[in-house]
Amino acid sequence: MRSFLEAIPKLSSSGINVRPNAVECQEMKQTEIPAFLAHLKIYNGFPVPFIQLWAASKPDFRAVNTEHCARCLRDKLCAICGRRLGEYCYFIGGPLSKKNRLFVDPAMHKQCAEFASSVCPFVSGQRQEYATRPVNKNVARTEEMASAVRPEVMYILKTRTGKFKPARVNGRQMIQAGRWLRTTEIS
Repeated sequence: MRSFLEAIPKLSSSGINVRPNAVECQEMKQTEIPAFLAHLKIYNGFPVPFIQLWAASKPDFRAVNTEHCARCLRDKLCAICGRRLGEYCYFIGGPLSKKNRLFVDPAMHKQCAEFASSVCPFVSGQRQEYATRPVNKNVARTEEMASAVRPEVMYILKTRTGKFKPARVNGRQMIQAGRWLRTTEIS
């Protein structure tokens, strides 16, 4: 059996995995960059998450760098800031993710999840569907998502960092979170 890190799709030598139709940077709500994210690269006035793919000298907010995602899972790093998680971690998802405790994106610190939930148009509810700009098939492969439409409600979900683990669901690599310690509805 392959290890989790080997199971993460290697899509090209650049190690990228695309979430189709994800929200574009230009549509993000302008906000001040908090000190805990000041170490990240900045693009169009926004901090670029640690797991984001950079292509042609700019981030593609529809894509993640699978090498960085693998590091987050292996080393228990935050998907947003790239720093080590503490005893607790947080995931963002809708009712189905809350129920099944299954995620594609790695865990975050509480403050990073709260920041992402206020800035990302899809998560914050400013936008109900993902952007539809085509993906360059020479650069990355598109992964199907459960839905390109935002659920009516989304949550920030707290669990213990030591309790999340890799899981294979229908041939797809995902992250299985531990039991929820707290759920907060994103408003």
